[in-house]
Amino acid sequence: MTIQWYPGHMHKARRMIEAELKLVDGVVEVVDARLPLSSRNPDLQDLTDKPRFLVLAKADLADPAVTEQWVKYWASQGISAIPANLVSGSGLQELRREINGAFPNLKRLPRLLIVGIPNVGKSTLINRLTGRRSARVGARPGITRGKQWLTAKGMQLLDSPGILWPKFDDQEAARKLVAVAAVRDEVVDGVEIAAWLLSYLMDRYPEAVLERYGTFTGDEHPLEEVGRKRGCLLRGGIVDLNQAAALVLKDFRSGRFGSITLEEPPLEG
Repeated sequence: MTIQWYPGHMHKARRMIEAELKLVDGVVEVVDARLPLSSRNPDLQDLTDKPRFLVLAKADLADPAVTEQWVKYWASQGISAIPANLVSGSGLQELRREINGAFPNLKRLPRLLIVGIPNVGKSTLINRLTGRRSARVGARPGITRGKQWLTAKGMQLLDSPGILWPKFDDQEAARKLVAVAAVRDEVVDGVEIAAWLLSYLMDRYPEAVLERYGTFTGDEHPLEEVGRKRGCLLRGGIVDLNQAAALVLKDFRSGRFGSITLEEPPLEG
């Protein structure tokens, strides 16, 4: 399976962001702390040289030790990365301090564009910063459309639709993006994604898989064993792989495996 997804509104959204960058003083880029590199849109990197603030959202779902490695990695690249738990609000004070310190000579509130791929937490961040339910929030990618100017303490925010890049050259990165629901499940083979994810977790976080699903006999594919253990069965005792795949993906996305990160920082040198 080759994962490609670039609906028409994504192309329109990219043009919108290019235009709105002219209206703002800086950019807050929201990425998923579970895949801080793969969830950065490479199309956004060359669009502006204005101050950028990198928020590692969903840090509560990520492996804290690996998140710390990522913070150090981004610092070595000259980027201040701020882990944030958007459920509890941790990390937001640090973000506000970073923003306030970046515009010492500005005579008005700084205007910031919030950017990021779909379903990464942009709207939740805005709602936290403004202290009210200002932006629509949903569990499906692509829910935010159009322009929204909002006032928060010490800043003005401009929301933007989540956009993906035109094609995924790195299919491993594409699988990770599907796993965290940045790409709609309907456009991919859920069984293949869940099988890949389960294999990754068994390799990197075997204790988490063991605690969630128990030991594996090795007589069947791990995804089949999960389906059999959890009663995902068709007539004749055949495992419903689609149901088993949906179960594994739901368990991962809801944090039932514990704190998991899907990629580590590149080795320097």
